[in-house]
Amino acid sequence: MSTLGTVSISITDASSTAETAQATANTANAGVTSLNTSSTMSVIEKQQLEYSLTVATIQYTAIVTTAKSSNISTTALTTAYNAMNTYESSLLEDLTTASTVDRDNLTTLQSTYNTAYSNVQTLINDSFSTSISEAAASAATASTAASTASAAATSAGVVGSNASSTASVASAAASQASADYTTLSTGVSDGSLIHITTETVIDDAVIGTAELADAAITNAKIGSVSASKLTAGTIDFSTITGTNINATNITTGTLDVARLNVGSLSALSADLGTVTSGTIEGNTITGGTISGATVSGNTITGGTISGTTITGTTISGGTINSGTINSGTKSTSDYNTGDYYPLTIDASGVYTSTMFDSSVGLQSVINQAAIVANVRYFTASSDGTYYANQTSLSNGQLTLTDGYTAASDNTFSSSITATGSVSLSSVYGINLYGNTQTITFNGLITDTNKGITFTTYGNIKSNGNQGTWYVGYSNDSQTANFGIDSAGSNPITFSRELWVSNMGLGLAHQVRSKDGGGIYFTDDSSARVDTYHKNIYYSGSSSKSLLSEKTNVTAADVNYWSNLAMSVDLATYNYDTDDYTDPLRLSGIIDDVNATKEWVLPEAFYARDEDGNIVGIDNGVLLNAVLALSQEQAKQIDELNTNVLAMEAKING
Repeated sequence: MSTLGTVSISITDASSTAETAQATANTANAGVTSLNTSSTMSVIEKQQLEYSLTVATIQYTAIVTTAKSSNISTTALTTAYNAMNTYESSLLEDLTTASTVDRDNLTTLQSTYNTAYSNVQTLINDSFSTSISEAAASAATASTAASTASAAATSAGVVGSNASSTASVASAAASQASADYTTLSTGVSDGSLIHITTETVIDDAVIGTAELADAAITNAKIGSVSASKLTAGTIDFSTITGTNINATNITTGTLDVARLNVGSLSALSADLGTVTSGTIEGNTITGGTISGATVSGNTITGGTISGTTITGTTISGGTINSGTINSGTKSTSDYNTGDYYPLTIDASGVYTSTMFDSSVGLQSVINQAAIVANVRYFTASSDGTYYANQTSLSNGQLTLTDGYTAASDNTFSSSITATGSVSLSSVYGINLYGNTQTITFNGLITDTNKGITFTTYGNIKSNGNQGTWYVGYSNDSQTANFGIDSAGSNPITFSRELWVSNMGLGLAHQVRSKDGGGIYFTDDSSARVDTYHKNIYYSGSSSKSLLSEKTNVTAADVNYWSNLAMSVDLATYNYDTDDYTDPLRLSGIIDDVNATKEWVLPEAFYARDEDGNIVGIDNGVLLNAVLALSQEQAKQIDELNTNVLAMEAKING
């Protein structure tokens, strides 16, 4: 075991050293007292206050500009800021010495400013929300007006076209009616001779009524009879067939017939009332009410038309009452098992538009307040199902459904088994369901393979070579920036103070404890773990030294540890990363370079990580070894003092 050599003690030097140490302690204690005195603001606190005031000034300038652009009053905020700025600036006039401070006044000024700032910020947020809502309402109103105008324009175009066609056909029919009337009105000339085709000629008045026996003239003997000769009696048209009746000679009474079969009605210009017939064909049919099984005509104008089938080039004006209206040619596709026309309007007002091609069917239905569009594929997928989708708009909700049907749905009547669905509702907002439903932002028009995607569960992932995703007011005023690149090289950055419950990270290089409690580095079991640092500056320290936390406790061999401390080779040096402004450093050296160690440091002072690798000097163990050395030296000093006193007594005795 090593022994200590002879020590020379100077009582005068020891006393001087003690006085110097006490003066240094008094100075340090005064500094600590200044830090802990509520009426005094230290230099360190002034530095923190200066930074805080600078940040507040930047925020105040920005929010005042924003508030003025939205016509929001900032009078209270300006008053609070000026009061706080005036008082804090007076404290910061000298940053090299501590100053007297009224902490209650300082706290009140800061609290008043923070409240005023929060109030203005809330008014700005409310103003922005109102502007966005009004813009959305204006956009919706404009969209509805545009749709209504478009529909009205289309309807007006159809009515105008129909009216023009009707007028043209009506003009042609009127010309034909005039010609037919002229022909019928010509009639038979009075005074015509009755020529008997034998050799006998009967002169006028030779044969009178007396010469004719009753019922002597048979049907075969009558050539023609002028209607003007019929002045009395009744004509039974059930037994008379007329080939040419001059309507100008029918001036009174009523003509009742069971059936009127004529080649042309163009000469009839009177109001015919209601005409009922199986088939009416004509160029122009105008006004009144037309009822029949089939009505065919180029132009049907005005009035009311009721019939099972109406065929015409143009139908203009009036009212059409019918059970079902079909438009276009019925599809001949094998898939058209429902016998759909391109357009059908049924008696309940349901509008159905249908189209088939070689592999897909499309159908849209407008039913009162609902619009539904269906797509059905008729070729099975590899799993035997048939792709289908549906778009539905009703009750203030837009729903997009993607999926399949178990069998080919030619009649658009099978329910879809959904694989994905998107719902936009004025009540429930936007909802996405399914394995593939995402919200994707692909960046600017000029970007290539960038952007982000919100996944089914609301997670965020990058698209292509997008490297980051930020949250904040703008790219220049970010709250947080998250690295989302696939390489994992971009960091996560928070640009504001970050608090997790009671722990916080401040912008001024601070780790904060909200309630002032201690900060611990532990593992998942709350057991304390090692920490590694470069330089540590502190006003005090403590170690985990409770007896209740320790086992195998025995008294230390003070002489052994003091000798270990004495064996440490001290060296001065600089680190490889230091520059000329860094101070000269002093400590023991762990020689991890030379096989034959040039610098001695007992292994008891090594600090190791969780894998057993040497990471530096365990200063806690080394410090306690120095304490052992001090204790050993103190015992030797006591022994020397005893000897000195004995020698002085002997000399003086």
